[in-house]
Amino acid sequence: MDKKQLTDRILPPVLLVISSFGVAALLMLVIGFNPFSAYKALLEGAFGSGFAVITTINKSIPICIAAFAVGLAAKAGVFNIGVEGQLVMGAFGSAVAGIYITGLPAPLHILVSMLAGAAAGGMWALLPSLLYVKKGTNLIVSAILCNNMAALLLTYLVVGPFKGEQAIPSTAMIQATAELPALIERPARLTIAAPLVLVLGIIYYFYMQRTVSGYELRAVGQNPVAARFVGIRNERYLLFSLVGGGMLAGIAGSIEVLGNYHQLFDGFSPGYGFDGIPIALIANGNPFIMMLGSLLFGGLRAGSQNMQMMAGVKKEIVTVIQGLLIVFIAMQYLFRSGVHKCLFGRKGGKG
Repeated sequence: MDKKQLTDRILPPVLLVISSFGVAALLMLVIGFNPFSAYKALLEGAFGSGFAVITTINKSIPICIAAFAVGLAAKAGVFNIGVEGQLVMGAFGSAVAGIYITGLPAPLHILVSMLAGAAAGGMWALLPSLLYVKKGTNLIVSAILCNNMAALLLTYLVVGPFKGEQAIPSTAMIQATAELPALIERPARLTIAAPLVLVLGIIYYFYMQRTVSGYELRAVGQNPVAARFVGIRNERYLLFSLVGGGMLAGIAGSIEVLGNYHQLFDGFSPGYGFDGIPIALIANGNPFIMMLGSLLFGGLRAGSQNMQMMAGVKKEIVTVIQGLLIVFIAMQYLFRSGVHKCLFGRKGGKG
C-alpha cells in the first residue's frame, strides 16, 4: 500500500471524527459550557475504569454488527437504512425462541435462539428488498417505514400477547439455557458476544476479499453495468446484501436479549441500528475500522451520562456529534480532495 492509498483510507475518517468533535465543542462554548470539562467527563465515563470499559464494549457490540449489516449492503451499492427495524425484530425472534423452546442443552439453545433472531431480521428485510430489486420501489422510504412498523409492532407484542409478569411492558425472562455465558462477571458482565464480533469481522473480511462471491458483490457496487455485461447477476447480489444485512442486524438484536437483558422490553434499543450507519460509511466497509468506530460510538453512549452529571452538558450532545459526523461523511469527497491538494499537489502526485 503506497502513501496515497494509506492516506485515502486512514486520514479522511480521522479528520471527519475530529471535525465532528470540534464543531460540537464550538457549540458547547456558544451555549456557555466548557468543552474540555465535558470531553474529560465523557472520556472518564467511557474508559476511566474497568466498569466503564466493559460498559463501552457492551454498547459497541450491537453497533458494530449493525455497521457490518450496513457495510454489506453498501459494498453492493445500496443503502440499508432499515437496520434498526431488523435489529428489533431479530431481538423478538430470539426472545420467542429463548422463552418457548424447551428441553435443549445450553449451547444448542443459544444457537437456535440466535438463528431465530437472524431469520427474523432477514425476513423483516425481505419485503422492502424484493420491492426494490423486482419493482424498483424506493428502498429508503420502504426501509424507514419498516423501521417504524417494527417499533410499533414491538410495543404491541410486549404490551399484549407476549407480555410477561413484570409491570413494565416486556416479555417473560428467557430460559437460563438460552443466556450467553459470561467471560467476565466483575466489575461488569461481559459475554462471549465480544469475541463473536471479532469472528464476524474476520468472516466479513474474508468473504469480501478472498472469495469470488465477495469480488462479484463488490463489482456490482462499483459498476453494475459492467458487472451485468460480464454475466454477474446483479439482482441476486443486491438481494443477498440486503437480506444478509438483515440477518446480521437480527444477530445484533439477539445479543441484546440473550446476553444483556435476558428478556425483551419496549425501547430496548436506543438506536444501535442507526449508529451503525455512519460507522459503516466512514469505514468504507472495512470491518476492522468499523470495530474501532463502534468502540468510539459505544464510548459516547457509555460516557454521556457521566458527562451530564459531572460537566452539566446534556447527554443529547452525543446525538449532535453523531449528526455532525453524518453531515461530514456526506462531504468526505471535499475532505479527500483537500487532503490530496495539501499533501500531493493539485494533480495528486505519486505515492
